[in-house]
Order: sequence, then C-alpha cells, then structure tokens
Amino acid sequence: MSIQIITLNVNGLRDKKKRNLVFNWLANKRYDLICLQETHCTVNDIMQWQNEWKINGGNKSVWNCGTSDSRGVSILQTKNCPGEVVFDNTSSQNGRIIKCSIKTESAIYHISNIYANNSGIERKRLFESFHNFFGNFTDDSVDHYNILVGDFNCTLDKTIDRNPSHSRDDIGTKKLLFYCHNMI
Repeated sequence: MSIQIITLNVNGLRDKKKRNLVFNWLANKRYDLICLQETHCTVNDIMQWQNEWKINGGNKSVWNCGTSDSRGVSILQTKNCPGEVVFDNTSSQNGRIIKCSIKTESAIYHISNIYANNSGIERKRLFESFHNFFGNFTDDSVDHYNILVGDFNCTLDKTIDRNPSHSRDDIGTKKLLFYCHNMI
C-alpha cells in the first residue's frame, strides 16, 4: 500500500478566492493527505475552512492556528485516503505543528506537519521538541512509521539546497539533521 502526501507552504489562505482555488486544485489531485504550512488560520476560521474544504471535494481536516498574518498548519484528508485517519488535536506549538495517524491493516503511519520558525535559535528549540513526538508506541501488533513533513525554514545541505550557497552553518539545521539521523 502507498500513501500519497503533499506538503505545501500556501503563504496565507485569508483570501477566500485563493483558498477556494487552492482547495479545489488540491482536491482534484491524487493525494491522500495534504499538509499545509503558513495558513494564517485563526480559531474563528476553522469551521468555515473545514466546510469549504469539503465543498471543494475534500474530506476531513484539522487545523493548528497561528495568527491572521503568520503561522498556522493544517492536514487535509482527501476522499480517496486509504486506512483510518486519526487526527491529533493536542498539538499546541502555536501554529507550528500538527499531527495525524493513518491506520492500515499492517501499519500505522504517524505524520507530523511542521512549520518551523525563521529564527535559527527558535527553530532549534522547535526541533528539540521532536523527541516528544516519536518513539514509544503501545500497539506492537503492527509496524509504525514516522513521517516528518513541512517547511523547516532551513536547508539540509547548504551547497546544493541554496543558490547561492551559504558559508555559515545554521544552528537549526544541525539539530534537524541530528533528529533525521537518530530519531526518525
């Protein structure tokens, strides 16, 4: 079985016309889950945006709000998503992290959608919180897979991921690389 996931920084969905265009475009693709960053969603927007996602052809969605002009992450489920999707509504990283799990007969896929801070120090702190996300699973009758997606606001390889490349190392990048190699 395969799961098709797309991750997209939408740079704000406050404009209804843009939001409907994005939702309609995404709902007509062959993705199972859509992970959005920088939604600019507020608590007051959630119900309306969930309904608009469904009207445009989507299924369920979950949102972690930032402010009307920054942050915000979301996971949108499409109608063709295999398995049972369980949304985690406990994410409380101020519009920076949201999670869900997809349960299939043979595995559970734990998806974390991240929108990292612009500041290297703040990004490092966010990445240090990752150890709370991964690890001890109570159900050992199936395989567990951690999938980390999003906008990390840094590059893993400064020579190939940036043009022009940067000569300095980013403190957030070092912490992200550590978790990619040791935790996920």
